[in-house]
Amino acid sequence: MQRDGSNALFAGGLLLFVGFIVGSAVGIAKDEPSLGAMIGVGAAAVVAALLFLRARTR
Repeated sequence: MQRDGSNALFAGGLLLFVGFIVGSAVGIAKDEPSLGAMIGVGAAAVVAALLFLRARTR
């Protein structure tokens, strides 16, 4: 729901996907793909939650 008519988009799902892909790639490079994927998704979830909270307080 946009209150001020702006076109700002908050795409938390995209962040989770990108976190998974980047985390997996880093994990593959370090021979721990599942651990990398979990860390990537976890970090992206924190950023997505912060974006959600920021959008709610506007």
